[in-house]
Amino acid sequence: MISKKDLLVMTGISYGQLYRWKREKLIPEDWFIKQPSFTGQETFFPRDKMLSRIKAIQELKDKYSLEELSKILSPEVAERSFSIDDLSKISEIYSGWVTAFTEGFEKNNFNYIEVVIMVAISELRIDCEIPVKQACDLVRGIRGFLDKIKSTGYILVIFDIERAYYASLYQEQATIFMDNRFRIVKEIRLNDISSKLKIKYRNKFNFEFSDEVIDQSSKEYSRE
Repeated sequence: MISKKDLLVMTGISYGQLYRWKREKLIPEDWFIKQPSFTGQETFFPRDKMLSRIKAIQELKDKYSLEELSKILSPEVAERSFSIDDLSKISEIYSGWVTAFTEGFEKNNFNYIEVVIMVAISELRIDCEIPVKQACDLVRGIRGFLDKIKSTGYILVIFDIERAYYASLYQEQATIFMDNRFRIVKEIRLNDISSKLKIKYRNKFNFEFSDEVIDQSSKEYSRE
């Protein structure tokens, strides 16, 4: 956690900017966490997420309208189907694993969440020498509940047991305690991946977002 005072000093933004971005829904309201202090109450924030979000806002605010920026940074899910040919256009998806991903999902067309998951699993190549079969197995292990996920406000946890890799997903504001016999290999924020995809490929894929998905995302965050 980071205090409001320390956040303003570290990022160089003003009190007014911080709360204007909150009103404009560029920063989720539930990231403003009130805690008791010796002066009464003080506002704290999830440190890493807040610093990452402010950096993104500062880098993008002059390039996009507030409405566009809100959609880029939000956990909305793009309403689009992706073919195998589309996957080849997304450089963040490791081309050598596309066949494994199609076998794991057992289909040739994918929704946005599934594309984000493929990007996340592709990142594992940077951190560990994961065999292609296990990339396929990871997809098989989590594909059954991906249709239930209506936003990218989740964290993907990859862990291994004796060099066999497994995955778990939990909402960002949730606390998860895992058996310490599991070795956590990587924790990946799906919304970080999604924001980058929306910016890089917004013209190529003409991403659109439905009001139904926006409403669902808002409800999920209000429950957290």
